Amino acid sequence: MIRLILLASIFWAMPLALTDVVSQSGAVLAAEKEKKKKTRRVPAIKESTWKRLSEAQVMIDPESVPREEGEPPPEPTGTPRDAIELLMAFLDKRGLNSYEKAQVWNLLAFAYYTVGDMKNTTVAYENVLRQGVISEALEQQALRALYQLYFGDEQYRKAITYIERYEAARGELEPIVTFFKALAYYLLEDTRESLKYSLLVEEIAIAQGKEIKENWYYLQVVNYNVLEDYDNVIRVLETLIHKFPKKSYWMLLAGMYSEKEWEGKALSAYYATYHQGFLIRQTEVVMLSQRLLAADNPYEAAMVLEKGIEDDIVVRNEKNLKLLATAYTMAQEMPSAITAWGNAAKYSRDGEVHYRLAQALAQEDRYKEAVTAYRKALEKKGLSKEADVQFWLAITLMNLERWDEATRAFRAAERLDRKKRKTVRQYIQYISGEKRRQEELRRMVADTEAALAAE
Repeated sequence: MIRLILLASIFWAMPLALTDVVSQSGAVLAAEKEKKKKTRRVPAIKESTWKRLSEAQVMIDPESVPREEGEPPPEPTGTPRDAIELLMAFLDKRGLNSYEKAQVWNLLAFAYYTVGDMKNTTVAYENVLRQGVISEALEQQALRALYQLYFGDEQYRKAITYIERYEAARGELEPIVTFFKALAYYLLEDTRESLKYSLLVEEIAIAQGKEIKENWYYLQVVNYNVLEDYDNVIRVLETLIHKFPKKSYWMLLAGMYSEKEWEGKALSAYYATYHQGFLIRQTEVVMLSQRLLAADNPYEAAMVLEKGIEDDIVVRNEKNLKLLATAYTMAQEMPSAITAWGNAAKYSRDGEVHYRLAQALAQEDRYKEAVTAYRKALEKKGLSKEADVQFWLAITLMNLERWDEATRAFRAAERLDRKKRKTVRQYIQYISGEKRRQEELRRMVADTEAALAAE
């Protein structure tokens, strides 16, 4: 998974960088005409050669030709393919020195790239480097283009070779180039070398006062993860989240905390992800609610799930409504629990949900409604412990002083579960005694009323 995220978030950068390099070809022609490099003497370019190169450049890309501000680009006299034919023919001209040939090949690389011929683009840049003494700028441009071309062609060993040649020619390390080197080693599955250079990227950027890019950090995460160095995965992810607070990083961090069995931190990471609005799938919201419930945070679990249902992220079905009702019940938010159990009961095919609804109603002293729910549970069947339902129905009927019904429910519970015999008989004895007591009270009241009437 991490490898896929890495390739999706990093690999796109390569073609853009290559475009930047190749599109500089025309600019190099003009810049070098104005100023020769002082540190390396190169053969002079004749005016006739500059003229032919300029003509080809207009055919390839008129917009790349230097001009005054507001001045329109020159009209091309042919297409990029015409430019290729012109330049290839020009290479056969007698009297061209090595530097002139290098410039022709440089412009040919630009032309081939323009028409999408990557193979000949690569050949052209390699020919630039074969022409003897050339300017430092042209050499570095060709080397930079070649490592990117080979990288794009998945020839990572060659890409690394040209990266190292580029670094030697430049005489200074660049974080983006070192990053490509680290990435090439990663794609070659040489994780330790990749990690070495991905750490070097950070060192170079800090030393040069440059901003550290998101992907530079993330390559460290990937390498540490492959090496199962989870402490460093966590360390770099925490830095990434601080600088680039994305959902994928929060979720990875939470997963890493779980890997280390730091469940409190994992839950905090998931909760932070939720509060930033990143959890937008039903599975994610339900997962967070379940984790909160397991961590003895039932009220927060209920709030997360309730909002998910209200926002139409979480489907209103039996499973999710049972979870919501359970969370409210554990949080002792009984009115909300009753509502949730009642809603879940609408979807239920067995009696378990009605049983839980009945218990919640009884806890709120809503005994008549509880009796109805208990009986509905018994009608639905599918109960894991029917004896318990009969037993608690009997207790509820007792609270309503419906003694005969309570007795029948207790006897039904005893028949279903012989272990309840002793308790059931105690309750039935209590009911018998309570019925006698109430009968005696009624007789006493009747006798008293009769005596008063006689007076």
